[in-house]
Amino acid sequence: MFVVIVDILVKEGHENEYREAILRQGQNSRQNEAGCLRFDILQKPGEPRSFTLCEGYTDEATFHEVHRKTAHYAEYSQATAPWVESKSARFYTRLWPE
Repeated sequence: MFVVIVDILVKEGHENEYREAILRQGQNSRQNEAGCLRFDILQKPGEPRSFTLCEGYTDEATFHEVHRKTAHYAEYSQATAPWVESKSARFYTRLWPE
């Protein structure tokens, strides 16, 4: 499994609208992308501006060539860009469990 961990810091005052948008994005990814195996959305306790996504795909190509080219991803990215203060991604291959 190809795993993507994304850390997002949302600008102050945009926490609730970002939360709604990322919940929609996660649901769309899981329901509409056969290669999306997981889409965990985390929010740091006591830090409502801090979100972490843990996404899993069948392989790296599915993430880059399918997920990132969907209409719902484009809509999410465009809508949330003004609310995001910083964002960083890390990429992994899951070794276990297979």
